[in-house]
Amino acid sequence: MTKQATFRLLDNVDVTMRDGVILKTDIWLPATDAPCPVLLQRTPYRKETPFGSQYISALEFQTALRRGYAIAVQDTRGRYQSDGDFVPFTFEGQDSADTVEWLRRQPFCNGKIAMFGASYVGATQVLALSENPDGLKAIAPQLTTARHGETWMYRGGALELAFVLLWVIESLGADHIQHRMAAMPAEMCDRVQTLLELLQRDPAAAFARLPILDDAIAELAPHLRDWFHPQAVGGKSGADRLDWVKTNKTAMLVVAGWNDIFLEGSIELFEKAKSRWGGRSHMPDRLIIGPWSHGNPTDWQGEEWLGYSASSADLPEENLAYFDSVLEDRQPVSPIVRYFRSGSNSWHAAPDWPLPDSIDVPHFLDCSRGTLGSTPGAKASSDFVSNPSTPVPTAGGATFLPGLLLGRNSGPVDQTVIEARSDVRVFTGQPLREDLEVTGLVTACLWVTSSSPRSDWTAKLCEVDPVGRSVGIVDGVLRWENAAATRDHPVEVTVRLGHISRLFKKGYRLRLQVASSNFPRFDRNPQSAVPSTLAKASDFVIAEQQVFSGSGFPSRLTLPVVTVSYPCARSLSDLRKVSGGALNSP
Repeated sequence: MTKQATFRLLDNVDVTMRDGVILKTDIWLPATDAPCPVLLQRTPYRKETPFGSQYISALEFQTALRRGYAIAVQDTRGRYQSDGDFVPFTFEGQDSADTVEWLRRQPFCNGKIAMFGASYVGATQVLALSENPDGLKAIAPQLTTARHGETWMYRGGALELAFVLLWVIESLGADHIQHRMAAMPAEMCDRVQTLLELLQRDPAAAFARLPILDDAIAELAPHLRDWFHPQAVGGKSGADRLDWVKTNKTAMLVVAGWNDIFLEGSIELFEKAKSRWGGRSHMPDRLIIGPWSHGNPTDWQGEEWLGYSASSADLPEENLAYFDSVLEDRQPVSPIVRYFRSGSNSWHAAPDWPLPDSIDVPHFLDCSRGTLGSTPGAKASSDFVSNPSTPVPTAGGATFLPGLLLGRNSGPVDQTVIEARSDVRVFTGQPLREDLEVTGLVTACLWVTSSSPRSDWTAKLCEVDPVGRSVGIVDGVLRWENAAATRDHPVEVTVRLGHISRLFKKGYRLRLQVASSNFPRFDRNPQSAVPSTLAKASDFVIAEQQVFSGSGFPSRLTLPVVTVSYPCARSLSDLRKVSGGALNSP
């Protein structure tokens, strides 16, 4: 593409949707009269804000314009300057398709369009695929998910409470109220504005308020009535759609973060995308996984500095290089998979995901000694009491908590306070005899019983250094209905902790925490017959929990161990220099 020197801005352009709703759009044009490809972002977070439209979305507008791209940034329906009602996710497919079609008709467009952006902006891209619009050649969804129930709002049957509430408090609530004020009675306006101010002033109190779903919170954000419905939290609403997988051939660059709340959905998105090609040699989809958390794409995650190459500084060029290839009908030259490995703080390239030649290695619990080993431990049990009124507090991990733009409460953090609690069981391995690379999905299969008909099982993988300091690496939850287990007949449950890439160094130890809560990341299970989002404090029930070990009840932590050496580089961009052959074909 020809480099250009000066640009033009078409400010606040009206783009009309199929139902007559007008969406306001800013359009930047390179200094040429020739038609050019267009990069489209559709955002609910205010199109004029460079933090969201450029920094978090990893696109430098000046660079793209110099490369001959036009850029369109649009306020989504019902947000800021656009008309209509904001109903999250509902209209994004059709509005994206209508916007793509409008752009294709403009004299500045050559008929080729790509979409870019992170989080909900990434969701607008994925939902666009369900409409399969002509001209949409590529998307680059970053830190987002394939589905918008499980992996977005729910995890393992539990509600991502802190994320959903903070999303409303910090990002959606104020502008949503402004758009609705004309249709609301004055007393309702006063109530919702007062509630929002209270929640913003004290997010911890927002997380603790009971019940989670009531008329007040539904007035503030009407969509919460659906999201917090017990059927939805339990995954029984049938709202998730993946119908685009079979019908759409839009190329996809998926960008994920190991410490991001949406990591599991990002990996699922890539796996669904690549399945469209049936193993053909021409497979344009690509996956990049950095160490980043939501809102914090820097080199500092949790309590670890990961080196200068860990930041997302290379991502803007990676996005443009990908768009250059796809929009010029060339196969991307980059490796299919590039990922950052913490511990060594290095970038690696691989030909596929999950990584070929990895093996699942079990580490068995011994409840009599609180250890992990290579064979089933002694026949024993470990008991603890789970009390929803005093839940285990969230400490790091893939969270969305206050301070998220600085990563203050996400990523690897010290676990000393957590592991001192009586309602957390800890199982620790021997010092590693050699370095151990773990890249892929971590799970914990536990043989358990509970005195409650419903309870949660949480599990966290930790790394313990030679002086005994434990930091969390990845954690998960399973909301469990106890239909068959009795004190004499345990049943097996599997907790999906999530994906990681970590080099556990020689002399360090593996540790597994087992508990029954992780609050406020996940909502509290009342451990009674009352659904979690409807429960009051009076509905909370104390539960006696048991974890078992032994050959008959082989509770275990399972780690995906890498058995081959993949190409390594100091930075993400350097990995393009080692591409070729098996690395960029499935």
